[in-house]
Amino acid sequence: MVTKRNRQLAHLSKVPNQKGSILTNAQTQVKSQPLVRVTSNRFKLSLSLSLHRDYCFKKLNKDELKKLDQFVSETVDKGLTITQVDTLFLRNKGPIKARETIKGVKREIIHYGKDRDSFRLHGFYDDNGYFVLYKIDPKHKVHKGH
Repeated sequence: MVTKRNRQLAHLSKVPNQKGSILTNAQTQVKSQPLVRVTSNRFKLSLSLSLHRDYCFKKLNKDELKKLDQFVSETVDKGLTITQVDTLFLRNKGPIKARETIKGVKREIIHYGKDRDSFRLHGFYDDNGYFVLYKIDPKHKVHKGH
């Protein structure tokens, strides 16, 4: 016998998925948030905390400062998206992402560099989508053994 309650339950169990087909499991209505950064947003660089003491501005010479300026010119100044910056600069040899505790918070550290140049920038994406610069590694000393 079909009751009003059965019709309500039947209606709830027919939930369209992303491709438009009908699913019969009512539990598929639960949506989860992916734990990845939104990569279509513009790449934004932030200095919202102090740099690591061994990889900071005072350790850079004039040529290394020029490389940092070149990175900013090729990313932020050009209005690239995070995806475009990842395609051009994300290092894919050795550990691409590392976990590090910074000021008591466990962060996923990624590093950017161009081609075979030893200059690297290490940081993480904050909740606002900014790449927070944490280490400036002009001689590729971090992860050198990989």
